[in-house]
Amino acid sequence: MNLEIAKKPNLKNNVYLQLSLILLAGFLLRIFFSTLITYEGDFGAWQGWGRALSEDGFSQFYGKNWCDYMPGYLYVLWILNEIHTAMPWFPVHILFKLPANLSDLGISILIFVALKPIASTRIAMISSLVYFFNPASLSNSTFWGQVDSVHAFPILFSIILGLRKRFVLSGFFAALAFMIKPQSIVLFPIIGFIAIDPFLRSAQRWSIKNFIPSIKIILTIIVVCTVITLPFIWDKFDSFFYIFTGPIELIKERFDAAYEQYKFASLNTFNFWGAFAMWKNDGLLFLGLSYKTWGTLIFGTLFTVIFASLFKFNFQRKDKEKDYTYLIFQAVTLILFALFLFVTRAHERHLLPSIVFFTVIMFRSWIFPYLYAIVSGVYVCNMIYSYIQLTTEYRGVPDEIEKVLIPFMFVLYLIAFVVVFLNFLNHTLKKKDTLNS
Repeated sequence: MNLEIAKKPNLKNNVYLQLSLILLAGFLLRIFFSTLITYEGDFGAWQGWGRALSEDGFSQFYGKNWCDYMPGYLYVLWILNEIHTAMPWFPVHILFKLPANLSDLGISILIFVALKPIASTRIAMISSLVYFFNPASLSNSTFWGQVDSVHAFPILFSIILGLRKRFVLSGFFAALAFMIKPQSIVLFPIIGFIAIDPFLRSAQRWSIKNFIPSIKIILTIIVVCTVITLPFIWDKFDSFFYIFTGPIELIKERFDAAYEQYKFASLNTFNFWGAFAMWKNDGLLFLGLSYKTWGTLIFGTLFTVIFASLFKFNFQRKDKEKDYTYLIFQAVTLILFALFLFVTRAHERHLLPSIVFFTVIMFRSWIFPYLYAIVSGVYVCNMIYSYIQLTTEYRGVPDEIEKVLIPFMFVLYLIAFVVVFLNFLNHTLKKKDTLNS
């Protein structure tokens, strides 16, 4: 018995050591791959914005330069440009892809951290490695050079911290995600739901103590968003009240710039709109409503069903902390998936945050690993398709292939979404899961 007890710490340390060594080897492999393939259109924008921030300053940046990004990631680009200026010999492709590769490394670690309390160490380790070596994450971060993983990392961290009752830090990372990419705002209700859990489950619901988590998150988000925007509006201060109105104005202006830049139903995306309305104006009407409105209605309906089902489960649960944690991650997976599939103006790469959360629930059901593989494969095909189209000025893929390829790929996405959605409803609205292994 004493020998068994003595062996346990060594076994545990070996697992952590194995995971660390494999992730380190994978990270070095990503560094090597970073020099091989890049979409120079976006990559040139990152470098140009970094230089402009150093030359023009933060407060003059938006006025002198075209940019459809929120302020959050611009700080990273400024730091990267400063490093590049100080060390011009360092390979620029490795340097500017470093934030995305580091974020994927961080996401893999967080996946392990998220699963360790609710699954076996083996499942936590496999899931962590599956994401880090997933061609989907590699195609986005290491090859393309995009920053969707930089956005996904604080989203995942915020959810994990909220579930662990670290509400100030949860609000901090939620605000950080929003200031990088504004579409993360769709997850604020989920973060809020986690915060009001004490209210929902308390016999004395109207106690001020039950509202403290929500207040912490709200105040943290406001403070963080304000601090991030201040350097960009510093020269416009004309009154004390501008410290409150200025950040709101800038955020609205940047949100509009990001969302109104591409008024198309689908931008090289294998989603619902890409199947028949690729690069068509999302103002086109169907049954009296625009494509944009239809997309919003479909997403809003699905979001409402997901959120209401989660509410119902929370009221009927007792101490099913494991199920509750899994369902939170599954709800986020579905919300981000639905946003990608049905809302107009989506880019091909925007599904990556959903794939991150799908990794966390991958072993929740026997069928999920197969669906995960399908979704990851379609995502990689979508990235390759988009890269070919963009680098050949839309002459790379023949129309006759597109007409078959895109609807087929969308159907694969849709099948995966529907199965995960029905599984979610089966967990929340019933007490028995016929899909669960």
